[in-house]
Amino acid sequence: MLRTRRRLLQAATLWPASHALLGARNEFWETKAPADWSNEEKRILLGNSPWAREGIARFEVERKRERAYEGVARPGAGVPGAIPGDRPGAAASVPIGEKPPPVPSTDTGQSVQFRVLARWESAKTVRLAGGPELPAESAQFYVIRLRGMPLLPPPKGKDGESVPNPNQGMLDAIKQGSRIERKDKSAISCAHLLTGSGESATELLLFFARGADPITIGEKSVTLESRFGPFHLSVKFPLKDMIYKGALAL
Repeated sequence: MLRTRRRLLQAATLWPASHALLGARNEFWETKAPADWSNEEKRILLGNSPWAREGIARFEVERKRERAYEGVARPGAGVPGAIPGDRPGAAASVPIGEKPPPVPSTDTGQSVQFRVLARWESAKTVRLAGGPELPAESAQFYVIRLRGMPLLPPPKGKDGESVPNPNQGMLDAIKQGSRIERKDKSAISCAHLLTGSGESATELLLFFARGADPITIGEKSVTLESRFGPFHLSVKFPLKDMIYKGALAL
């Protein structure tokens, strides 16, 4: 009787946790056929789902700290014994007739940040939800779209005249500084970068080679890291949530 009661108590303890886990996976993409997804459900999958997560591109605007003694004659001006430490008990001083320099500021400035949506365009769920078409050669890559990056709208040339892209330097830095980080494995660097056109001109497609050692569910999570100029973007993706029809969808 005691053993039976103990087993019932163990079952009662485990059931809520397992039930909650099952409930957490009860998403519309698991329970409904893609043809039955509503427009609102497609919008959710494309904008707020395990495959589409928001991150923050940040950098700190450092205000020029006031250099307290720059341009001000140094106490003592080279006279022996005038500098503290040359003579026991001596105190610091400032040039006669000048106000003491201000205390150096420790304020590093206002934080500047941009909300960026990172979405796995190559994931089957995103494709089924109506994500924009990808280049034909993208099958061998993980493709991540970035929307909201701190880029300038490209200027329009007169009469079809080509105009240099003001973002070119930033784009080169994003390609060079972007990677998918994996625990205990080498990071996957960005192999290619494409920009959109028209209203999507400031959106980016980053291509990461799948290679001979593709990402697996056993890695638990991967992180998109992108450093470009003073900016840093980091978006973590838990892989256990990126399962579709029993397979990892990337």
